[in-house]
Amino acid sequence: MSKDISKFVKSLKKTYGSLRIAGDEEDTKEYISTGNHALNLALEGGIAWGYVSEFAGLSGSGKTTIMLKMLADAQNKYDAWGIWVDREKSFHNDRAEFLGVDLKKVIVLDPVDVITIPDATQALDDILKTIPKDEYLFVVIDSISAFADTAKIDKADMGKKAGQTHRLFRTILPYITKKGSLNFSNHVTYKLDVLYGDKTTTTGGEAPKYYSSYRLRLDDKRVIIDTKRNNEILGNWINAKIVKTRSGPSLRDVYFPHFYKEEIPFMGGYVRLLADRNYVKPKNKKEFWSFSQTTVIYNDKQYTEADIENNISKFPELMFDKYPEWNEVEDGEAGDQEPETDDS
Repeated sequence: MSKDISKFVKSLKKTYGSLRIAGDEEDTKEYISTGNHALNLALEGGIAWGYVSEFAGLSGSGKTTIMLKMLADAQNKYDAWGIWVDREKSFHNDRAEFLGVDLKKVIVLDPVDVITIPDATQALDDILKTIPKDEYLFVVIDSISAFADTAKIDKADMGKKAGQTHRLFRTILPYITKKGSLNFSNHVTYKLDVLYGDKTTTTGGEAPKYYSSYRLRLDDKRVIIDTKRNNEILGNWINAKIVKTRSGPSLRDVYFPHFYKEEIPFMGGYVRLLADRNYVKPKNKKEFWSFSQTTVIYNDKQYTEADIENNISKFPELMFDKYPEWNEVEDGEAGDQEPETDDS
């Protein structure tokens, strides 16, 4: 029977190049790094090529920084082309170059060229259909919330805008093959007259939920203050919740620092993941999880988060290649035994 299927598939290969028998090929994926190790682990490798990703959060929650880091990784590892729909004027050459982006391989569409969603749909269609199919493509829309109303609409018509958003995704998705990645930021807004439950929502209607294979919610938890410099605000702690993913379990949480002038450190927040999985023990749980102190206990010794994250080579048993399983030790004994590392 399998031979008959093989002949059938082979006869259609010229027409449908992606046609295959499931058991004949290993189901492997290539991943783009988010620029943060803890978040990569929670996503089971990062963001896979061939999918659509949504990064939702308030202003300053690191959405653009993460997408710039991803673009830099896509260029560095896969020599990808970057296409950045810059509705928010968020793409700055100095910042992008600081984060590792090759500016010579990025096409930027300024707000004046993509005022409305139909404008962006037409522009992206014109660009994407002219790029060679064998090139890796990293497409960013920053943000889906910032498009203006169409000239024909006097008042905001959410139904029409939702329809335009659907058409935008349906137009772009055919170009997002195994060598394509579509990423967009979305703003969190507040519902009116809501007393109970979640008071927040995202813009764009239901389209982003349907078309996104990855959905990440980024929430500010606490500002980072330099007490030695007159309480200067350096950044904020971010809680990244994986609302939806195709590569692993959903609803995983990680925490990492987002520094405004610098970036999101690659190892930032990793100790908090270890504490959450019971590999290290916070000295004071309440203060640790409120971000007011960073001391943890490991093997009966006290360390700060920076002590471990900046010198992770001294703690090889704590460096995981996959999301760490729960460390089965008695409460209060975390860090007294060494976890098994993944050798794969």
